[in-house]
Amino acid sequence: MTLAAQARFVLRSPSGDRLDCRAVDERTARSAAELALSAAAGPRAVGRPVQLDGMDAWLKASPLRGSAGLRYTLRRTLLRLDAPREREYANLEWLRREGFQAPRPLAVGTLARRGRIVWQFLLLKRLEHAQPLVDCLPGAAQAERAELLAELAREVARLHALRFIHHDLHLRNVLVGAAPPASDARRLWFVDAWRGGPRYALRGPAYDLACLMLHGEGLISALERERWIELYLEQRSAHGRPADRARLLRGARAQHARLVRQLARAPGRWREPRPPARW
Repeated sequence: MTLAAQARFVLRSPSGDRLDCRAVDERTARSAAELALSAAAGPRAVGRPVQLDGMDAWLKASPLRGSAGLRYTLRRTLLRLDAPREREYANLEWLRREGFQAPRPLAVGTLARRGRIVWQFLLLKRLEHAQPLVDCLPGAAQAERAELLAELAREVARLHALRFIHHDLHLRNVLVGAAPPASDARRLWFVDAWRGGPRYALRGPAYDLACLMLHGEGLISALERERWIELYLEQRSAHGRPADRARLLRGARAQHARLVRQLARAPGRWREPRPPARW
């Protein structure tokens, strides 16, 4: 999936740097370019609230060093593929078009130096009073837990029925918004959707389930998990994309074990405590 056509703003420097910014409109693109250049002056990744033309926004920006910068430059040049933040922008647009709750993307871009991508950024409309599901479940009352987990099962089932694989569907990447006035209104928002997209890849729905349960094992009881799986499978069938339970769970357990091994090799990559070794 590629980024939809947007207003575009390009800055070039005498030294060969090129900032390529796309946004919802030209004014936003110019303002976003200023914020991006300011963030790119620092050496580290940035994730912080900002003001964009008077709007509360969230800036995600990070360097692409060494092999990563070369890899994404070659992918863009040879395969016409987007950089990660550009892919996230496109995926968020897709999610919103299909009726899922996801932050509104405002602007995205890359900074290239002598033709090689060295920096990327994304600006999103800021979500107010939203917390990661991983933080909300422990203190939630039983009725609220049941509602949140049921909504998660319905939304993930519809996501997979539409052939969208998140590829990073950890509980931290599902946000819980404030309780809405309408009892049937949704509360869950999908974020950090840059790894996957609306197509089946080598890793399918089983991988998303493995991500959800990686740290969900200590937060979601065995009974809640069984109810979640049953509702998920029921909703997959309701949307015309039934899943084979045994095959799906076998794949999810295998992917879970692989994730646990990755955690053991590189514990610094993970934010939550070490998960149980088996699901």
